Formats: sequence, structure tokens, C-alpha cells
Amino acid sequence: MDISRPLFCIFIILYVLPLWGQGENTVRDSVGNLKLTAFPIVYYLPETGLGYGALGVATFRFNKEEKDFRPSSLQLALSLTTKRQFLLFAPYELYWNRDKWRLVGELGYYKYIYNFYGAGINSLEANKETYDVTFPRLRVALLRELVPSFSTGISYELDNYMNLKFDEDGELAASAVEGKDGGTVSNIGITALFDTRDNIFHPTRGFFIQGSAHTSSGILGSSFDYRKIELDARYYQRLKGRHILAGNIFTAVSSSGTPFMSYYYIGSKRTRGFNDRRFQDKAELTTVLEYRFPIAGRFGAAIFGATGTVAENFGNLFTSTFKTSYGGGLRYILNKKEGVRLRVDYGLSDEGGNLYFTINEAF
Repeated sequence: MDISRPLFCIFIILYVLPLWGQGENTVRDSVGNLKLTAFPIVYYLPETGLGYGALGVATFRFNKEEKDFRPSSLQLALSLTTKRQFLLFAPYELYWNRDKWRLVGELGYYKYIYNFYGAGINSLEANKETYDVTFPRLRVALLRELVPSFSTGISYELDNYMNLKFDEDGELAASAVEGKDGGTVSNIGITALFDTRDNIFHPTRGFFIQGSAHTSSGILGSSFDYRKIELDARYYQRLKGRHILAGNIFTAVSSSGTPFMSYYYIGSKRTRGFNDRRFQDKAELTTVLEYRFPIAGRFGAAIFGATGTVAENFGNLFTSTFKTSYGGGLRYILNKKEGVRLRVDYGLSDEGGNLYFTINEAF
């Protein structure tokens, strides 16, 4: 999850670099080649006030796993804000049995503030409001490789939205969207993946094409009854040396009954430059192109452009208005061996700009 859209973000490099040096250790016990990296984070968002916390990244391989195969990784982030928000989340990606098995997902607990402008690509910036919501989150997908580079398996998603608070005279209260009273999202489905990337943290060549289909119903303990389909296709091409061209196409659609908290949206790591959840609806189509290149030593940079749209259904995506953003940013290699990077991006759109500070590439 990105810590994004700051009007002002402080990254104290004099603190970070010493912590990087102290935090990266090698331990050989139940896992091999364990690398730990940790540093503080400080940011400001108008919705949350001053935010502060810490972020850590662990990369490792289970015992007997050869170094030629992918490393496992676990991130852990904790953040508090002056407006009493709280975020605790741990994305994970585990590989074993010579990459034949992978377990990916996220554990999290959020007490946070999100933007709401209304649904659709024609929502007005002037209608912006915020709502408070608290929820635990679980994401898990267990995939088995069937043939080289192609895996499939079962996936599950759980969000339990509680203590939803918004302006009773605002845009959200007047909207006909599902989920204004909160509730539980409990989805189960199948996921298929074709993955030929040479590195999970900083790919320089290969494909990543993932498709999934999920259903949510009362049988699963869900408060909502809907279905969704997603396709995430990425391609990486090494141009020369460490110069990389990366592209991403993402499209998805969900049925009627989808709670508004689960809408697809423009204003994320793919469409950097728009405010978070600036345009949202039950279907999305977004494309991104990014050029990544070295500067000196551990430092690198990237420039990117994106265009995307949302609509009420999949067919309307192709007649909808597309929104464009662009920008660039810096990269700092935290772990040379595995390619883990610190990312700081600034994205621009016709509505202004936003700063993004997080770990690893946007896609």
C-alpha cells in the first residue's frame, strides 16, 4: 500500500542511511540469506494531518531453496497520525519447492480516512469529502505451478468495514452506492498467473499476467452479493544496461451489489498524480508506461505516463473519458542482491500534483 498524495513529505536521509546500514543483517537459521531493512517514515496529508511511523522489509529463502529461485519477502509498516488514524499492514510473497508454490497476500488493520467524490468519471473535484472507516484486512492466494511459468490456485479476500463515519449532508450520504452502513466483504475465487519476470522486486525483462475471478455472498459471511473479474498484464524490456521500459494494462469489472469501498479507482500507484480515489466506479481500464534508468551508485530514476478511466460497466469503458497523468521520481537501492528499492515519485494531472513515498516499483 502506498503512503501517497502528500502535499508535504519529509524523508530524513541522514536518519535513513544509518538505519539501512544497521538494519540489514544476515541470519542463518530456519531460513537462509535473511536480509532486514528498516527506516522511519514521516508524511503529511490534509485528511490525516502529520503521519509518522516505520517501515521494514525482510527478504529470505526457506532452507534448501537454491539461490537461483525467487526470494520470499515480507513487509511490515506501522503508521500513526495526529488525527488519530492508525495503519498496520504486512504484504507478503512466499516461494518454496523451487518456485512451484507461492503464497501471496496481505494482513492489515486500518483506521483511516478516504476520499469520496461520487461515482463515475464525471464526478466533480468540488464534491470532495472524506469518510472515516476502520477495518481488518486479509488477502491470500495459494498458487501451484502447473507448467513452467504458469500457476493457478485459490484466492480469498476479507475486509470488515466498521465505524463508517461521513457527513450526513454530503455527497456520500446522498449517493445511492452500496455499503454506506459498513459490512463485511468476503470473496473467494480462482487466480491464474503467467510469470516470467527475472526479479520480483525490480524486473528487467519478462511478463507478469494475472487474471482472477471472485464471488461474494452470504454463504461466505459477506454482507454483499456480487462478482468481479480482474486482469493485470505487465511487460518489462531491458533496453541497454540498467535502462528498463515497463508497461502495465489493468482492467476489471464488478457486478451490481459491489460496496463503494471496493470500487475500482483512478488515483493510485498506477495513475500517480490524481488524488486518492479521485474517480471510482465498478469498472476500470488503465494503461501505464514507465522508463527506469540508473543515475549513480545506488541511485536511479524513472519517468512515467498513465491514462485510465472508470465506468459503471465494462462496455462503457470504451466510450468513457480517459484521464491522463505523468511524472517522475527517484529510486534508492536498499538491497543490492534482491533489488529492493525505496521509491519517491511526483505525479501530475490537470488537477494538480501528488508525492508518493513507498517501497518497490509501482508495478
